[in-house]
Amino acid sequence: MQTRLRQPLPPGPLDIIGDVHGELGALKRLLSKLGVDWINMSVERPLVFVGDLIDRGPDSPGVVALVRSLRDAGLAWCVAGNHELNLLAHELKQGNGWARDQMPERFRLPFEGRMIEGIFDSVAASNEQRTEILEFISDLPVVLEREDLRVVHACWWSDAVAALPEYGEISELSERIQRQIDGELTSQGWIEKREKELSACARLKDPDAPPQTPPHAHVHVTERRQRLNPIRALTSGLERPLMEHEQADFKGGKWRYLRRLAWWEHYEQNPAVVVGHYWRSRSAVQDDNWATERPTDWAGPRGNVFCLDYSVGLRFAERSVGRSEFRGGLAAMRWPERLLVFDDREGFIETTRWAGC
Repeated sequence: MQTRLRQPLPPGPLDIIGDVHGELGALKRLLSKLGVDWINMSVERPLVFVGDLIDRGPDSPGVVALVRSLRDAGLAWCVAGNHELNLLAHELKQGNGWARDQMPERFRLPFEGRMIEGIFDSVAASNEQRTEILEFISDLPVVLEREDLRVVHACWWSDAVAALPEYGEISELSERIQRQIDGELTSQGWIEKREKELSACARLKDPDAPPQTPPHAHVHVTERRQRLNPIRALTSGLERPLMEHEQADFKGGKWRYLRRLAWWEHYEQNPAVVVGHYWRSRSAVQDDNWATERPTDWAGPRGNVFCLDYSVGLRFAERSVGRSEFRGGLAAMRWPERLLVFDDREGFIETTRWAGC
């Protein structure tokens, strides 16, 4: 299926919704607050989803079905996230067992300073649902844009945007580019070195056994695959190797020896950019990947880049420790008012440090 990879946003006011990660209940609560009637298919304003509709949460098939019905009715737009791309590529990732007929799927991971383990309480997709989900996400664009606003899942990098062909299917295009990258890395010996490293350290998937020495070939291969593949760069962001004083983190089911590059610190173009992906915190005292002073801050030298991922994808872990009031939330932004709405909090919250045009 050939999809236009850069598509226009609808005109006028919008409601932009952050990463959902299978949290169907949270999505319905949020949509209700936004005046959406998904039974009779009516909205107060068009909906725009930043991707990562799926994985980890209780009902990814239900989320996709709801978003697809809104999209098919001409009421919603959505870009692809890295979780959609992983599913299209049939990559085995933590929290996507619902789509691979591998339920129950267990997890074991560090959480708030301790190790926790449990089972992803997720609805498994039927064969028919899997087919419909793959058809839907294969038809998603990578970028939505208009004169005042850009929406992409993880990273607005002009070089990567410019490298996108006008039409394509995101998974096929990404795989073709990766084969080209891997061909060069193989000829240089990096792929063989990486396989030896991963074989010696349980493929980085044992939370109790970080590699004794940094896997340099793995880091090099991962960084090149990301930077040289525009689909990966835009849906997963750019990364850099760890500095000498930094330690690896165990996230997403594996040890990570790269850090996400804060591209937004160098974004100086006029259109505002709204992304997801970065596991932002709603607590002003907690460090997070986005690293603004306040959890409502815009970022970048022009104060016009905003992350809408407030870590609703952590609720599976919070439920496993018996929590009913969650640290993470599902957020929407009303544009152009720049107001936040959460599924589990009342009222509208003003964003801060906006300096855009």
